Amino acid sequence: MSSAEPLGHADQYYATSERPDGHYHQHPKVVMLPEHEIAIPQAADFELPEVVALHPMYDPTNWPMYSLRYRFRDYFAEFWGTFILIFFGDGVVATVTFNTTNAASSYLAITFGWGIGLAMALYCCMGISGGHLNPAVTFSNAVFGKFAWRKVPGYMLSQFLGAFAAAATLYGIFKDQFDRFDGGNRQLMGPQGTGGIWCTYAKPGNGKFFSVFSEVVNTAVLLFVIYSIGDDRLTPAKHHLPIAIGLLVFAIGTCTGWVTGYAINPARDFGPRVFSTILYGSDPFTFGGHYFWVPLTMPFVGACLGIFVYQCFILPEPKPKKD
Repeated sequence: MSSAEPLGHADQYYATSERPDGHYHQHPKVVMLPEHEIAIPQAADFELPEVVALHPMYDPTNWPMYSLRYRFRDYFAEFWGTFILIFFGDGVVATVTFNTTNAASSYLAITFGWGIGLAMALYCCMGISGGHLNPAVTFSNAVFGKFAWRKVPGYMLSQFLGAFAAAATLYGIFKDQFDRFDGGNRQLMGPQGTGGIWCTYAKPGNGKFFSVFSEVVNTAVLLFVIYSIGDDRLTPAKHHLPIAIGLLVFAIGTCTGWVTGYAINPARDFGPRVFSTILYGSDPFTFGGHYFWVPLTMPFVGACLGIFVYQCFILPEPKPKKD
């Protein structure tokens, strides 16, 4: 199915088409190809603003490797979307670590920062790549036939790299505060510990079994509710999906995520964890009895469980076919 919608300029219209992998992509009506192939728009296809017509350098289609950038735009969108997610998420954890003036509300600030950060990240990429930003989301959608397996490796790699790049960028922003906080002696845990800025660790006294249980259940709830708010047979959050999903993560973090730090996203945890080995050596992987495998693997299990339960038990009336 396809429909025409304006995207910012009165005379620039795109056609929105459903792809075999379950996502939608947009391309200019004037170059729509059969079988929903992705057409690469060129400057000549559009009525360009006067400044662009006078100075072609302002037109992105004239910048180097445009065809390559366009064909791989899904992966670039996942990279930058995950970058934005970690930039805000790990950023708020760093802020409350170094700024203790509102210590009593620090956890609420963290959960809100992650939620609104996810919403902003989804606004950046959802219209291009679907806004997975999470290998568990990518994998589980492929398992249930809603995403092409051939794109899974590229999506996951983009997500992990985006998370790593965001962690490195944040370290540059907060480097002086790290030095002021710990005197230049990086410590994973303890009174001057900063390891929790980058990735998740179970709270003291929380055993492996219940940490696994927490990650599986919280990720299952994440996917279950995402499917619910995106299902147009129910009460979908039309035009507000990023905000709704951000509020969902805020709710998970505030209500049930405290005991493990609610990774619910292998890229969110593993990318910054790898970066943190530059600061703490092997400790991020050995601490807590090699706890790292819990947030790295259990979200995959939880995501598949969440989709299965949704499709098994939430059975809305099917939409009648349009003539």
